Amino acid sequence: MTRILVVDDEPDLETLIKQRFRKKVKEGDYVFYFAENGQKALDLLETNSEIDLVLTDINMPVMDGLTLLSKLNERQHFLKTIIVSAYGDMENIRTAMNLGAFDFVTKPIDFQDMEVTMAKTIKHILQLRESAETLRENDTLKIYLNEIKAQKKLKDKFFAIISHDLRGPVSAFQGLSDILSMYIKMGKYDDVAETLEEVKQSTTQMSRLLDNLLNWASQELSAIPYNPESIEVKKMFSELIEMFNASFKAKSITVKNEVQERLTLHSDFNTTVTIFRNLLHNAIKFTPEHGMISVGGTTSDGMIQLSIADSGVGIPQEKLETLFVLSEKPSTYGTQGEKGVGLGLQLVNEFVKLNKGTISVTSTEGNGSTFTINLPAQS
Repeated sequence: MTRILVVDDEPDLETLIKQRFRKKVKEGDYVFYFAENGQKALDLLETNSEIDLVLTDINMPVMDGLTLLSKLNERQHFLKTIIVSAYGDMENIRTAMNLGAFDFVTKPIDFQDMEVTMAKTIKHILQLRESAETLRENDTLKIYLNEIKAQKKLKDKFFAIISHDLRGPVSAFQGLSDILSMYIKMGKYDDVAETLEEVKQSTTQMSRLLDNLLNWASQELSAIPYNPESIEVKKMFSELIEMFNASFKAKSITVKNEVQERLTLHSDFNTTVTIFRNLLHNAIKFTPEHGMISVGGTTSDGMIQLSIADSGVGIPQEKLETLFVLSEKPSTYGTQGEKGVGLGLQLVNEFVKLNKGTISVTSTEGNGSTFTINLPAQS
């Protein structure tokens, strides 16, 4: 579900948008909110932090769209903005892009163009959610690294260097995305090709740095903190499935959430989510187009049995015996060439043990795999 805030002082626009997107609203894909100026939009955002996308006009009373955009930059989340501007008003469009707008549409509004622009922006938001979950996993590792700071100065220095070097490509992505959007809108495709090469270089650099950090940190997993709490299983899987929605759509994979209602785990939230995020990621990686992934959950004798089954390529018998052991061999590529660093299943195994659980896997080449995890239930 994507939550969209429309900011415009034209009274008829709310009716037109509700009519245009009535099917999306009825199916639960979109939820719309409306505000007549920037100030009212900010007030609404203060009480509803789950809004994903802001679609705002520029010229409005009380607070205009550009001022609103500058205020939105102060918010600490992945909120994205589409600006609405008069046709040919490149000065305001350029200002909006510099202030962080993701894209723009022109007035008079072409609703077909608006729908395409919104869909593209929402796809980007879904990808950011997936990236944010990966960063959350890395935050768990950072906690561990901070705890050993006083004892291992050499590792501290290494981590500081990695963090410093990551700032470059991260900052570059923000600027390059704005530049790419503007070049495409202006039809400067030669400049787009040149900018994409810069993106590729930044991506390669970041990937290499993260691989080094994960390989190093994975050797010290015994120090990861364990803080058990109540976790609603159905809700956890629903959020993970939504996070991977773009990946499911990209490969036309059908996903089923068959977890029983009212199942509650007693485990550490960060490591538990990491377990199932990694398993879902692997299921997507090794499931071909038009395949199926299902997640299930039942309870028995104080434990909750959770499973992730896919219709993917399966695992050779000789690999099953060493599946959860970190190997120096390169990781297996996915059905569309997806690459990993070979750490996912080792993390899963270690985190299952940390949460006083067990893990097993059954697989047949060509017919998919099923991972089964038993974790303590909330008493």
